[in-house]
Amino acid sequence: MATYKFSNNNQIQSIPVANVFIDKYMPAANATFVKVYLYGLRQCFSNQNQIENVHIASALNILESDVVNAWKYWESVGVVKLHYTATGKSSDFDVEFIDLSTTPSTPSSTTSRVILDTRPNYTPEEISIYIEQDESIHYMYTVAQQKLGKILSSADIQTLYSFYDWLRLPVEVIIMLLEYCVSINKRNMRYIEKVAISWADKGINSIEKAEKYLMAMEQKNSILYEVKKCLGIIDRALTDIEERYIDEWINKMNFSIDLIKKAYELTILNTGKLAFPYLNSILTAWHQRGIKTIKAAEADIEQYKQNNKGKYSKTATATNTKKNKFVNFTQNKYNFEEIERIALQKRLNNMKESGSQ
Repeated sequence: MATYKFSNNNQIQSIPVANVFIDKYMPAANATFVKVYLYGLRQCFSNQNQIENVHIASALNILESDVVNAWKYWESVGVVKLHYTATGKSSDFDVEFIDLSTTPSTPSSTTSRVILDTRPNYTPEEISIYIEQDESIHYMYTVAQQKLGKILSSADIQTLYSFYDWLRLPVEVIIMLLEYCVSINKRNMRYIEKVAISWADKGINSIEKAEKYLMAMEQKNSILYEVKKCLGIIDRALTDIEERYIDEWINKMNFSIDLIKKAYELTILNTGKLAFPYLNSILTAWHQRGIKTIKAAEADIEQYKQNNKGKYSKTATATNTKKNKFVNFTQNKYNFEEIERIALQKRLNNMKESGSQ
């Protein structure tokens, strides 16, 4: 067990730092932002409390833009208030420190990170300084060029650095993010930035969290692939609407792939094609009736046949019937055997056509 103590018990000159700042706000903040806050707080209790951002940057050996970003961050989480001067410039403001002594402290594990709404702008000179000072940043750019298979443009370099500075993702997480995007053949930096923002919003800021997330994504993609295969979709990606349908069937209705396939076969029998709304109506009806097995689904279909046996002739009687939902089946004017024969012939014809191509 580690213990901490001062080397002497004499009274020392100090500044008041609220416990809540250490417990709640500091763990979620960029280390540079913490330095700026503490240095600024120190100036409040000195005889020379009129100090500009450029002087803070010089004293802490950081960039002035870092100082400005730090104050804007602390304002966004309610630690300071910024009072802008008459110049109208976004970097000209006075800083008022909020009294945090009356703010209840909460464990750092419950604190979510706050990210500025807009990505900061970085000059090539600024980024060059960071690359020289931090080997991990240099390594990140080297790996990025290897993974993306190209020389990074100045815009790419700024965007990539923003993942580290703006979104506060660790270098190792950024590299995992790049590997993921390359694995799905997405090398465009705009797409990669969207993924990075999504990860930051989800709090994916460690290797462990990234691995857990990627495993969940792999499982989801595997399920989507299986559903695509059973629905006969092999030459295109699913649309967003189709993915939402499948997510509903798998995660909310808790249907198996086999039951979805059974509903798909019934959809083909009654419509002659893959129709997601119609297929969804079948599964929704089964979900409402508590049907969760192939045996129960087949019994439900057979019961439907028996209930409607006398309503249909063995030949077609009408062609302009208004379509209805699966639960009614009033639009069909064929008996089931005839429908099955027609559907089977269609599938055989399609297979022959595919084999001849």
